[in-house]
Amino acid sequence: MELELKTARHDYYEPIALAPMACETMREHIVPDSCADIARIVETTAQIYVTGRELSGDGRLCAAGTAEIAVLYVPEKGSGPCVLRFQMPFQCCSDAQTSAGAEFLDIRCELQNVDTRLLNPRKILTRVNITMYPSFCRRNSRSLCTAAAENHDIELLSCHRQTRYIAAVREKEFTYLEEIALSQGRGGAEEVISCRADVRGTDCKLIGTKLVLKGIVAVTVLYRESGGALETNKTELPFSQILDGSALREEWECESEYQTLSMDCRIGCENGADDRHTLTLSMLLRARVTVCHNEEVCFIADLYSTRAAVTCRTEELQLREDCRHYSKRLNMREILETGVAVKSVLDTEIGCGSVRVDSAAQMMEIPVWARCLYLDENDALQSVRREFVARCPTEEAEDTQIECRAGCRSDVMASILPDGIELRFPLECAVEASRMVSYVCVSGGEIEEEQPGKPAPSLVLRRIGSDERLWSVAKAYRTTCRAILEINEIEDEHHIPSDKLLLIPQRR
Repeated sequence: MELELKTARHDYYEPIALAPMACETMREHIVPDSCADIARIVETTAQIYVTGRELSGDGRLCAAGTAEIAVLYVPEKGSGPCVLRFQMPFQCCSDAQTSAGAEFLDIRCELQNVDTRLLNPRKILTRVNITMYPSFCRRNSRSLCTAAAENHDIELLSCHRQTRYIAAVREKEFTYLEEIALSQGRGGAEEVISCRADVRGTDCKLIGTKLVLKGIVAVTVLYRESGGALETNKTELPFSQILDGSALREEWECESEYQTLSMDCRIGCENGADDRHTLTLSMLLRARVTVCHNEEVCFIADLYSTRAAVTCRTEELQLREDCRHYSKRLNMREILETGVAVKSVLDTEIGCGSVRVDSAAQMMEIPVWARCLYLDENDALQSVRREFVARCPTEEAEDTQIECRAGCRSDVMASILPDGIELRFPLECAVEASRMVSYVCVSGGEIEEEQPGKPAPSLVLRRIGSDERLWSVAKAYRTTCRAILEINEIEDEHHIPSDKLLLIPQRR
């Protein structure tokens, strides 16, 4: 006869990370007639924007985007440096199929390398290498047995565990437009050489039915002044957005991430197109909010009847437990060897790749690259770049799952040395740690009709082994834990002496 069990339903999203995808794009570019001939390439920078993401009908992931290239070079004629800008589209599709039910597709792009070679003064060859890290959420619905019907004298071993679920994901694209004021004491901007922005959230919370987001856009603009000198402007601009938060609860936790879809920085402003002391920054951003909540999950780990034999069906249950968020800070000091004497440093940039976690060694390895644009002792414009690995201890157990995002959120201190440039900067590591714990839970069962058997003694005398639980003893003799404790006058299971012989009452 089928055992009557009561169930509780749990609906949640499961995060799924797909294998990284490598993408390479290469292009020859002719220098426009409006630009001077190239004598020497100083450096090439790129901004990566993902403009398209979709799952095809056969479940394959496809991503498309644009690499915005800026080639800084010294012209054959003329005193100041020049910049050549162009776009390189890219597209990449995964070989493997995703599982059914994929929702909230996300793709994080990482620029691995950008390189430009001079073919002749009017032609260049640029190669861009990108790694994409796709992920999505899969909606799950699961029913767990929590109680039994009040018959057959069923004893339950109930288990209560705290777990963390993804309850919802919200996304919104929005335009960000802001003006940047340059120093009035200088000559003003003649040309924008490069612009980069770090978008980060500072607050994310649910108020009523609205998700309220706040953040900062940290902008670094390298521009050429009217006199030909290069200058760098760094500023932090605030922003805020409101997303739909209906069907969400205020006590749930919200985490926000931002992706830049396009960016443009031009000289002038709305009230003055020729105002060379004002820059206008225009960005298209995508906000992605992941809403999580902690929930107590109750399930039946085991059961039996004191009247009849029970056959249980079980299944595995995996829960994310012990979820913690914290940050770690590394103070870095690195030397970039230049090979020539340095007169002044014009611009510095620090970038971090995907963090690798070595759980056995309790260490996080962070790929870092540092770039410096500088003038040498002859006032020649130069660039130097170095890659290295920063290591940060995790102090987590080996079975802990760790996700980490690292970045440089503060100013970089650059000091000129006889043999190069010394950089001092902090790395901020945002760490999320959790453990995936497996449990066996009862999914169903059958109870046999009570059959008359041989007479059995009403009392048994025995000890509880060091590796035994009172539950397993009670189950073996078809009695209850409470009955054993009461007849032996013991308050609870934890006070049972290891050498004490216990009276075990059992059903006759």
